[in-house]
Amino acid sequence: MVMESIDKEILMQLQYNFPLSPYPFIDVARTLGIGYEDVLSRIKKLKQSGIIKRIGFYYNYRSSGRKSALIAFESKNIEKMKEISVKDPLISHSYLRNHPKYNVWIVVKRDSMEQLINFAEKIIEYRAADSYVILLSKKTYKLSVKYDIYKGVSRSGRYSVLPENPPLLKDLNIKEDFVNLIRNIEISERPYEKALKQGNIGVEELEGTLKTLLDMGVIGDPGAALDGTKLGFKENGMVVMEPRESEERLCKCVSEMSYSTHVVLRRSIPEGAWKHTCYAMVHAVSKELINSIVAEINKKCSPKDIGVIYSIGDLKPGVAR
Repeated sequence: MVMESIDKEILMQLQYNFPLSPYPFIDVARTLGIGYEDVLSRIKKLKQSGIIKRIGFYYNYRSSGRKSALIAFESKNIEKMKEISVKDPLISHSYLRNHPKYNVWIVVKRDSMEQLINFAEKIIEYRAADSYVILLSKKTYKLSVKYDIYKGVSRSGRYSVLPENPPLLKDLNIKEDFVNLIRNIEISERPYEKALKQGNIGVEELEGTLKTLLDMGVIGDPGAALDGTKLGFKENGMVVMEPRESEERLCKCVSEMSYSTHVVLRRSIPEGAWKHTCYAMVHAVSKELINSIVAEINKKCSPKDIGVIYSIGDLKPGVAR
């Protein structure tokens, strides 16, 4: 799809200034000073082209009571790892990366820590991999994947900070059907109609409900989730850092940089198997841009050691995460 300048403005609005009102697309049209029907038509074309993967809210898996881990595998059977990733709905990310040992990196969710470990062990039993290290989240400092189309680099949004222990939906008297439906809203004048009906929420309550859930960390990162590769963001670098002293201070420093889209403090299973416990993601149109940001992180945050593990293949492409 050949994008005009107004298409880029729409994408930036949908990412960085997504309205929380019941009629967000009307508000975007008003902000940009163009007709509502034109905005809606352009958004639909961007969705059909695959540039927009979904419009809605990230649902914090912790509010469903699930556990998550980043698991790095040493694998010679990439096709088998791809097959497992595609078939498992609880695998949200699966990348082939250029680490000298661990070349397949998977983010997987399960109902318990035991199930996460069992998942990794099953991969070994299936002979899809030879070894693994499980990287659990000790604290998530930031989670917001957005693309600055003009600067050619990732830049996080307003609601990028997620609390570590958000309330469970069942304790808030919020139906999971409501949250699942607002993950991917319709491109229409009244995009929340189905969600409001399922959640038994009045339209006048919607904005307040969304703000409350955002503040609590039950949902996050509102707006459009884009396919960065279709916009020229060909590179994503997993920046891994070994703390010099305080690991918390290091991760906080990295999270304050707008170009980091994920910042997580991790611990490993087996314990001590991975020394680079502070983790961040940077996406850009070139490795040179990412490397310049890594140099800035190194200068500002002073880790003991820092490296970039680049993606060289997506084993589960097209997922609207």
